[in-house]
Amino acid sequence: MPESRIAVCRVEKKDRPYIEEKLKKYILDATNIDWQQFFVLKNSGKTVAFGRVVDHGRYFELASLGVDYYHRGKGLGLRMLNFLIEQARQLDCNKPIYGVTHRPSFLEKAGFEEVRACPEDLEYKRNYICKLDASKIKIMKYYA
Repeated sequence: MPESRIAVCRVEKKDRPYIEEKLKKYILDATNIDWQQFFVLKNSGKTVAFGRVVDHGRYFELASLGVDYYHRGKGLGLRMLNFLIEQARQLDCNKPIYGVTHRPSFLEKAGFEEVRACPEDLEYKRNYICKLDASKIKIMKYYA
């Protein structure tokens, strides 16, 4: 995939319906949506991935990361994840970064590791907000 065709930028109003649809379809975190937190990855102007950086005060959470079904397996999700990590680091390089996921191997590719001790609200999210069985949801922390 040529580099010149791919760009990551802040979400635009026209991207919102697409993201809302994918959040439901992929069973992603749609709590407390603040569109200022979202970024989109576009391929030739078409939105194919998205995610957000949520500032919880003491830490960041990378959340709601999704890749269009037809664009999976091309490295776009990892590119989006690395972009979100960089955005969090630019905001405050001293805050820890977490992710809550049912696909820990994906986050591990970017330097995340599963943790047992985590912020209380992430544990709450795993147990009460996530729509999958809590035993399948892992809380990961960025260490790279």
